[in-house]
Amino acid sequence: MIEKIEAVMQHWGEQRMRIGLGGGLSSPMAGIMEWGAYIPRRTPGSRALVGNGSGLDYISSEVEAAVAQLSRSPAKSRGPELAQLATLRYVESLPVREQMRLVGINEGADRTYRNWINKLHQQVLAILAERSASRSNNAVPDNAAQG
Repeated sequence: MIEKIEAVMQHWGEQRMRIGLGGGLSSPMAGIMEWGAYIPRRTPGSRALVGNGSGLDYISSEVEAAVAQLSRSPAKSRGPELAQLATLRYVESLPVREQMRLVGINEGADRTYRNWINKLHQQVLAILAERSASRSNNAVPDNAAQG
């Protein structure tokens, strides 16, 4: 098990349970419908968007993309099963025995389960690193932007 990936996956699972995949901020029309013609404008206080219907945070959305990529990978690589295990373990928080049963690991094969979790962590880490590298390769260098 990779501890840092375990922490990120747990965070993703908590976000998915609390927020789900959807999210959205109200439209101007929704404000008019809620408040009538007089939408409050200068309300004191912060305008923090996180947790107020804005959807998953950045790292959770990256993990979501990694798990989705795993689920689309060829069956021989166990990607779909690992994606299912990720959802069962981190989002649904099912007991280990139930997770094992649902992904097809024999009861009592604890070592196999731990190997699957390790493989899941390795795959998620590799996908996150690949996504990060592709983003940094697409970034415009400062000197190229000026000239």
